[in-house]
Amino acid sequence: MGDQTKKQFMIPDGSVWANAWKMTAMLGGVGILVALYGAFQQPERFAYSYLYGFITVLTLWLGSVFFVLIQHLTGAGWSVSVRRAAEFFVSAAWILPVLFAPVALNTSTLYHTWWNHPATEQGVAHAQEHEAAAEAGGDRAGAEAAAPEGHHGYEGGSGPSEAHELLEDANIAGKSAYLNHGFFYLRMLLYFAVWFWLGSRLFGYSAAQDATGDKSYTVKLQSMAPVATFAFALSLTFAGFDWVMSLQPGWYSTMFGVRIFAASAVTSFAVIILVTLGWKRAGLIGNEINTEHYHDLGKLMFGFLIFWAYISFSEFFLIWYAAIPEETVYYHLRWDHDSWKMISCSLVALKFIVPFYLVMSRNAKRNNGLIGLGAGWILAMHLVEMYYWVMPYYRPHEAVQWSGVWMEVGCVMATLGVFLTVVFRRMLKHPLIAVGDPRLSRALNFQNM
Repeated sequence: MGDQTKKQFMIPDGSVWANAWKMTAMLGGVGILVALYGAFQQPERFAYSYLYGFITVLTLWLGSVFFVLIQHLTGAGWSVSVRRAAEFFVSAAWILPVLFAPVALNTSTLYHTWWNHPATEQGVAHAQEHEAAAEAGGDRAGAEAAAPEGHHGYEGGSGPSEAHELLEDANIAGKSAYLNHGFFYLRMLLYFAVWFWLGSRLFGYSAAQDATGDKSYTVKLQSMAPVATFAFALSLTFAGFDWVMSLQPGWYSTMFGVRIFAASAVTSFAVIILVTLGWKRAGLIGNEINTEHYHDLGKLMFGFLIFWAYISFSEFFLIWYAAIPEETVYYHLRWDHDSWKMISCSLVALKFIVPFYLVMSRNAKRNNGLIGLGAGWILAMHLVEMYYWVMPYYRPHEAVQWSGVWMEVGCVMATLGVFLTVVFRRMLKHPLIAVGDPRLSRALNFQNM
């Protein structure tokens, strides 16, 4: 397409979208002030609250990468006109390490169970001493003396049983080759390097194709897609292990990486639907994104919602059936108090059952109002799910600390506000549709069968 067509899909100065970045910048600024205040008032809670905000942004970014990758992997033509919405989010990869900095500065608080744990040999020695003391009939004080310094299980006479503490000590000691400071930071750098490469290539090639019309960029994107998909899957999974699962290092689940992927994917479809609907409402695009596209986006969102429910239930069911203490502890944290039980049940009812019926029908997927409502609902529930993932570790086996929820709200405002500001600023510099893609005509003439 020519320069005139490119300008047609640029955001004009008078549009509400031209000032969207200013609104998100204000949101982020207020969030940063709230987060800073919380960091001074309750530094421990701030660490968990900020991690919650960061994981919320990260899953949104990961889901957007998945959407773009799968289009190139399959050589899809129908999605060319909607793909740019996801590409704008993908392009913000460079801000992720900046947003992660407060997490990196609070690792000893977030991951205290293993971060401050002795080395493998020392941990085993402590465990053997503890076992010998127990067999010899040693009292509680002797057991506490044998426990590693700073180990939280013995504080205040509360927490798991001595047998469980011994098992946890040996478990963490056995994982020390992976869970150690140097390797943790090395993996962190590797994740961000992979994600920066994905973001710069997936968006950069597409934007360059708009400028030059060179069809070879499509070939390059399709050629890199298989390798990029493997890199994406591995980095997503291990980052989830490092930053979320290791909050409770004794717990493990081989399905957790898939659950992160499922939550990220369904979120990305919801975001694409809402952003493109916003463009249409503002008159920035016309029939280039139409009912047929929303029908397919709705089917994908609905399908991955089912997939998310299947994975979440399968993980729960297998852990419940096996009843292995190292696995069930994850759900005990989220069921021991009525407040956490309420959140657990709400995810089943509000993230799955309600949107399941809301967007299941063909008519709903072809109605912009209903599909937008369903997408917005899923995004709201995504915030609840990320809270469910992270915040139980703030004060394990205690009720939800409702009085401090303002800090979680502030941290989400800070991370999401900064991230969206970067995304919306990028929107001002590029067409809202990938006008240089040679398959664009297929997207414009797309019809559902």
